[in-house]
Formats: sequence, C-alpha cells, structure tokens
Amino acid sequence: MNIFLIILVTLFFMVAFLGHYFEAEITIAPIIGFMFGSLYSYSDFDDGREHTFQACILFISITVQWIET
Repeated sequence: MNIFLIILVTLFFMVAFLGHYFEAEITIAPIIGFMFGSLYSYSDFDDGREHTFQACILFISITVQWIET
C-alpha cells in the first residue's frame, strides 16, 4: 500500500510539473475497473500541434493536453 501511495504522489508531481511547464490543461478522472499504462499522442492542425499525455494507474487517469504553435 505504501509503494502505491508513493507512485501516485510521484506521478501527481510529475504531471503538475509538466502542466505548469507547458501551460497545459490537466484532467484527473476515475476509471471503472483497473488499468496500468501510459499514452502519448499528437494531432496536427492548421494553427499548431495538440499533444496529449495520459497515465493510468489502477483506477485513476491523469491527462495532460497542450498546444504547440
């Protein structure tokens, strides 16, 4: 249980740092069920590139989205 709490706190601070650095939108959402993993993707638009980073640990999903012009 302690290691899980350490992982969640570390992940939270990493996401908070990324969000502040990239001036991003951070979303924290519950997951129905259990999931482990992460995702990085981007989409190109006329006015720039939208980046998405998502990390899922057990029942919590943290998503960071930012736009690079």
